[in-house]
Amino acid sequence: MSRRRTSEPAFGNCLSNVATQAKGKRNTVAWIENKKNTEAHLPDSLILEIFCYLNKRQLGVVAQVSKRWRRIAYDKSFWHTLDLTAFSQNIDEATMLMMIQTRLVSTLNCLNLGPVKLTAKIAKDLARKCPDLKRIVFRSVAISGDPAFSGESKQFPAALELMDLRHCRGNFQFMKRLPRHFTEMRYIGLGAEFSSTLVPSIFGKMHDLRVLDCTDCEAIDDSALEKISRNCRQLESICLSECKNFAGTTLEAVLKNCKSLSTLLMRFTKLADRAILAVTWETTVIKELDITGCYYVTTTGLTTLLSKLPQLAYFKMNQCGFRHILNLLVYQEIRPQINFSLLETLDLRWNFLLSAECLECILRLTPKLQYLGVSHSPRVGPTMMTKMLPHVTKLKILEFGPLKKEALSDTNFVKGIVKYCKNIEAVSFINFTVATPQDTALIRELKLKCKLLQDVKLCNPRVEHVEVGAGGETITVERLLIKMESLLPSPKHTLNVITKTLC
Repeated sequence: MSRRRTSEPAFGNCLSNVATQAKGKRNTVAWIENKKNTEAHLPDSLILEIFCYLNKRQLGVVAQVSKRWRRIAYDKSFWHTLDLTAFSQNIDEATMLMMIQTRLVSTLNCLNLGPVKLTAKIAKDLARKCPDLKRIVFRSVAISGDPAFSGESKQFPAALELMDLRHCRGNFQFMKRLPRHFTEMRYIGLGAEFSSTLVPSIFGKMHDLRVLDCTDCEAIDDSALEKISRNCRQLESICLSECKNFAGTTLEAVLKNCKSLSTLLMRFTKLADRAILAVTWETTVIKELDITGCYYVTTTGLTTLLSKLPQLAYFKMNQCGFRHILNLLVYQEIRPQINFSLLETLDLRWNFLLSAECLECILRLTPKLQYLGVSHSPRVGPTMMTKMLPHVTKLKILEFGPLKKEALSDTNFVKGIVKYCKNIEAVSFINFTVATPQDTALIRELKLKCKLLQDVKLCNPRVEHVEVGAGGETITVERLLIKMESLLPSPKHTLNVITKTLC
């Protein structure tokens, strides 16, 4: 059944009016049921258009109204993508098998199983009934240890291009018997429970793999990553965040094998200067780099990175060199001589040794910078930061805060934002107090004069609510934490971004 609109003018007007009303109502199912008397006068194409505004649960409800509505509710166009996260607690094996056979057969392309337990029967039916299944995501799902889950070719979906196992638990051993199933794999995520016996053996046939996310995966060490890079030479993005067994000793070989690698995220790993100095960074195409929490990186490693990666578009280094805080030189020796003409995101929060000279040197070389985070750097106070704002007039999001608590009205920081950052869309004030009429007046001025401003966030551990508007508007103040939610964007080329298309 196609979604071709009816050509008759009357039905065209009816379609427009009905669809508009349906879209504007939260309880669309109830609204439709009240219009049953009009059913006989509506063409299938119009009902199909109205059903577009229903979620999967509501489609199941309207399918029980009549045979005609059931046929339309089960139209293939509604079931290419299925996300079971919201109501998976009510889905057992029998219900899932029924859904596959009645609604998903020959139509399903993307599936988010949520916590639904993946059993041998479900995997087998997905393999047989859903030949077009290309993407499958597991959210806190358990993989059955059923002996029937043998991993034979007809018992697991073949030709997958995306498989996200980062939040999955269970027995993964069946995957060792399925390497030929993964020849078309382009995106894969491994989690903490993934066995070291499966890495790197399952990557033997993934020659077209583009994105690898191994967040918190203990099975990934330097040797395993190097072996993976030999088989997966088309890799463009690697996330090693919190991989405790990765130190970067084979990073040079990985980058030589994967010449298209543009995103490298090594948050809270054991990366050190020696590994950084071994890489010829100027021959790479790295555009997104995260070395947050790499405690063994010193100014030597940072200088190397900032001097040899002019093509960076995203750079994050929160808490870098944290364990060396007592014996590291201040970051004033970092003097990059190149322009970061592509840099859009720079996140330097929680760098206690960052100097104003170093920061200003970098900001002068970033003509396209749109997202900036600086906080808890005793040498970069509000006054110094205000003087640097003329270098970053294209900012859209700014997160800034001093090491010690200060009143917002004690500085010209807000007035500097108003004057120089006309395109600002969101501001996060970290460790500032807003307790006086002067403080709230500054917030009002910011909201009034920065026409594109949508979000103001105050991070202060004591104040709970701050009134900022004549109409009684308030801003909720969050507790100040190292892992506080950031307004700054994440890297663009990651598995998280890709899996969002399944929602």
